[in-house]
Amino acid sequence: MHLHRIAKTLSAIILTLTVISGFSPTKFSHADFVKNCAARDYDHGKLWEIRKDKGPKSYIFGTMHSKDSRILHLPGVVMQALNRSNVFMMETTLSQKAMTEIQAMMLAPVGTNMNTILGPERIQQLEPIVAEYDMPLESIARLKIWATASILSQPPSSRMQKGEQLKLLDRELEKLASAQGKAIVALEQATDQLNIFDELSTAAQLELLDNALKNHAELDAEIEKLTQYYLRGETGWFFCNMEDDLKAASPEIQNFVLNKLIIDRNHHMAEGIMAQISSAPGFVAIGALHLPGKQGVLKLLEMEGFSIRRRF
Repeated sequence: MHLHRIAKTLSAIILTLTVISGFSPTKFSHADFVKNCAARDYDHGKLWEIRKDKGPKSYIFGTMHSKDSRILHLPGVVMQALNRSNVFMMETTLSQKAMTEIQAMMLAPVGTNMNTILGPERIQQLEPIVAEYDMPLESIARLKIWATASILSQPPSSRMQKGEQLKLLDRELEKLASAQGKAIVALEQATDQLNIFDELSTAAQLELLDNALKNHAELDAEIEKLTQYYLRGETGWFFCNMEDDLKAASPEIQNFVLNKLIIDRNHHMAEGIMAQISSAPGFVAIGALHLPGKQGVLKLLEMEGFSIRRRF
């Protein structure tokens, strides 16, 4: 697999945080799990109308990345909200410049002996799996550990039907907004997102990789489960599933996921959204995991005086 293609896949993973899944398989049926999932603010719905005082109406749409064409089907109410906006906001753009930056940040420092760090047992586990991704085993030695773990947390293109392409809902929305002449605003930079991963200790990165290896056989089933909940608009379940997964994780990974990947970024994105929609209607496309909870983007906006109304 060409490094540019790997970078594109990694971008998809960062956008939806699927790298964090798989620490402990969910033991509940759908009905039991939903029943045991504690209610939280704004935990059901994908499209929300936000407005402060008599200012313009804007919209926040929770997204998910999947090869499933059902994810890309946008209801009329979502398209209407996009059409009414002047500004389109997303977590980060997938521009050529961003791809180049991602490629550079994925590479391990020159002189790093990744084979020694990974050890013979992991390398033996990796060999048949990376072959599914059209990657020579030698290429793993060029990548940072978290980059390899992230790649293995998405199904390989070889599992897609012939002619099917990996598409990002965020990217497709960006294309629509660009075609309509809207201003495109990235709430974050790709390098900022990846810097968070670079801050992980080697032990924590190996923990991510070990879980990606351990759960690789169940990857398709896990993503289908996530897709089903997303299609039902049960965004709160994403949090319950994540919390259940993290019970078996180390304190460093728990802090990394809950605080650095989600809560800290929620605050940053909420500030960016408010700065853009004070005078013009906007449409925001961010991962559905960022919507619910007391420190979710929607609750943070409510605390700043915005009215929140579910539209879909």
